[in-house]
Amino acid sequence: MTRMNKTVYAATAALIVLVGAGYILFYSPSEAPVTLRLRVLCAGSLVYPLAEVEEAFEEDYPWIDVEVEGHGSIQVIRHPVELDDRADLLMVADYSLIPLMMYDAPLPDGSENYTDWYIRFAGNEVVLAYTGMSRYADQLTEDNWYEILAREDVKLGISNPIIDALGYRGLQLLVLAEYHYGEPGIFESVVGDWFNPAFESVEVGEKTVVFVPEEERPVGNKIAMRASSIQISPLLDSGGVDYAFLYLSNAEQYGYSYLRLPREVNMGDPTLDAFYAKAQVKFQHQRFQSIGTDRYGKTIYYGLTIPANAENPEAAALFAEYILGGEGKAIFESLSHPVFEPSLTDNIDGVPEELRQYLVEEPQ
Repeated sequence: MTRMNKTVYAATAALIVLVGAGYILFYSPSEAPVTLRLRVLCAGSLVYPLAEVEEAFEEDYPWIDVEVEGHGSIQVIRHPVELDDRADLLMVADYSLIPLMMYDAPLPDGSENYTDWYIRFAGNEVVLAYTGMSRYADQLTEDNWYEILAREDVKLGISNPIIDALGYRGLQLLVLAEYHYGEPGIFESVVGDWFNPAFESVEVGEKTVVFVPEEERPVGNKIAMRASSIQISPLLDSGGVDYAFLYLSNAEQYGYSYLRLPREVNMGDPTLDAFYAKAQVKFQHQRFQSIGTDRYGKTIYYGLTIPANAENPEAAALFAEYILGGEGKAIFESLSHPVFEPSLTDNIDGVPEELRQYLVEEPQ
């Protein structure tokens, strides 16, 4: 994949003609197609389906070269906003990070903020994934999974909560398990006490707050922490960990065995938002001061947006449309990650016009 210089970009732009909701490129069949680079930064849990979407999209639009790069969701947004690493389309596993990190963040030239809209396009739930090599897998049930995870010889893989949405959700679900099963101490026995300094959980009124220290240092080899879910999967494959918290869609896509957790714990049921809010994660990191240090338990929803300084916003909108209402939507559904119909947005007037037919406004 190559970067376009300004001359190639100008030639490409001249060949793209807006027609209603789509973009059609006209060129002579005898001429080599001009390539336009579309850079997509996404949550690690979206890498698998987007690889298939990318292949189908490039067959339908051969002049657009899609480049998909996976990170933890927080890191996805940090790339354009804090690291000055421009991207055309952002897709994250926690839609609420978009307004939190982008709405009040001005572009370097101060002309506007990085974005003023999101599209909430899919959900998910957290499961406990394992393989045929996992210790005590034959004993695992919905009633004892947390007891098995607490055993000293059982190794657990988790995502880094300061980088990845799955990381802080993994901490939240252990707190929710304490409420659901009426068993205090689940969080400490499974994760909290296996770090130095420990991840402390404190009851505050009707909720429990988990404090994530400035440095996360696992004790021994019971906990394996990686930057995102895509880095945990190899550990499961190799037997480096026995279990891992993964999204249901990924467990299905990668062919893992998994235990579906109670809906009070898996954060996949929107009717239980009030219960999920009992679990709060607070970061004790200076760099979170500007975007807020708290992550509240809530139903899992994915979100996307196009940054205001995207180099190819038209192509980004075309790719988003492919997912919201085209072949990409069918691919997501075939891979156990259905796209909402319709999807939701908080600013219908800010969204590219060609995407509005797939959207409704968020309820007030």
